[in-house]
Amino acid sequence: MAKKKTGTKSKRSSSKKEFDTSEYSEKLFDWLSDGYEVSELTALIKSGTPTKIKKAFSQHGKTIKRLKELEDEVHELDVDEDDLKYQKILTLLKNPSKVELIERYVESMSDVSRIADLKAELSSLNITGFEKEAKAILSRISNGDDPDDIENNIKILKKRIKEKFFESSFAMELTPEQEKERGVIKHAPLAETIFFIHRDGTLLSVKSKIPPEDLSKKLLSRMVMAIREQMNRAYNEGEHVHMLAYEGHSIILEDSNHVYAAVVINGEVKPIMYKIILKALQIMERKYASNFDNWTGDRKKLTELEKYSTAIFQAFEKLN
Repeated sequence: MAKKKTGTKSKRSSSKKEFDTSEYSEKLFDWLSDGYEVSELTALIKSGTPTKIKKAFSQHGKTIKRLKELEDEVHELDVDEDDLKYQKILTLLKNPSKVELIERYVESMSDVSRIADLKAELSSLNITGFEKEAKAILSRISNGDDPDDIENNIKILKKRIKEKFFESSFAMELTPEQEKERGVIKHAPLAETIFFIHRDGTLLSVKSKIPPEDLSKKLLSRMVMAIREQMNRAYNEGEHVHMLAYEGHSIILEDSNHVYAAVVINGEVKPIMYKIILKALQIMERKYASNFDNWTGDRKKLTELEKYSTAIFQAFEKLN
């Protein structure tokens, strides 16, 4: 029995000696060379158990990885480099025990920078008619409210401003003579279907006021093909085509830098109709400028195109 006991001690002793710390020593050297604080690990590698050493080194590696990320974030902050707090944070970027402190600093300074950006964005808006809403947002900025909430408030305000701008862009002020003329028009020109097509031929959007049960998809498909052919020929020949007659339908055409619109109408064609369509295209071009400049053919990235069709429909209705 005594021999067995002795043998067990021998195995345990042998197992402990077999733990190789060279890998950890190399990591220590690498971290130390990069300037990171490793004093606790140095002591641990001399007296700690294999389990504790493995756990400590694993955690330390994750912490250093986070420190490297934070270092990039700190240097990207828009702050005065002579600021004492900023200078202090720079001295802590190699100390794993200060990760949480650095994270709090980055978060607070990011919020400050973001608030400044939001304030600048608010100042850039034409808030005529929305002064009350803008003042409320400015008050929230001054109070240091949550940047996410403030950004959401600004988005809502921008949407309302755009809606008003869009509506006013198509507003038509009629003289008394024109009002009288309107009274005798029995069949005002109305848009039936609106197509938006990219210059490469991609159909971006189609919207129709014709009830679905009366809408011929085959006819729409043929129209798209005819419109593409006509616009491509005109583009290649350097011409500008304004009208296309197709199977008894009148289609007015207008184009911008990247997109052309085709509007199927019934009734009389007036010059103001082209201005309305062009205005919609110009606003669309500004809204999606980055998408069109880096066009990949993915129309899913062009969200809310239907509002441009809606604006044209509504503007044409005012011609009644």
